[in-house]
Amino acid sequence: MILKGFKEKSNKKYINKCVNNRVVATNNDAIKSVGVLVDSNEFSDLEWINSLINEIKVNQNNLKILSLFNNKKEETSVFNNTFSEKELGWKGQFKSQTVKDFLSTKFDLLINFYETNTLALQVVSATANAQLKVGINNANLEINDLIIETKIKDKEIFKSELIKYLNILNKISNE
Repeated sequence: MILKGFKEKSNKKYINKCVNNRVVATNNDAIKSVGVLVDSNEFSDLEWINSLINEIKVNQNNLKILSLFNNKKEETSVFNNTFSEKELGWKGQFKSQTVKDFLSTKFDLLINFYETNTLALQVVSATANAQLKVGINNANLEINDLIIETKIKDKEIFKSELIKYLNILNKISNE
């Protein structure tokens, strides 16, 4: 029990270190690659994610989805790339190759589409190499650059607001 507390504290320190060391480089380049981070207990609508990516005008090959999945015995995830909280080690290190691959990818946009403040999701979000990080209502304010005040069930509102802000920032390709 005490070790669990120390492990949690080391991961929170790691998140703060990532947030403080992050350098945000601004540019007017259109978004070409998108990462989506979800909690599969809250959200599992793969079709909605694909329609969002189409509206942002990003090729499906440049989309990576990572899902936190604390699997029960008979449940399966609709997402291919999953990880569990048990795979989070000390100081923000993951045991899962799936998470390591996701974190090694450079994204133009990272969508943190989860409401729970699970430590594993926050570590992935803080560590991810993305120019622009977008979250929803209960998201960690320090990790995200843009927070859209909606609930996860209001996904169409999230989509329209995200498109609106990306257009304002000239991040959607006109091609």
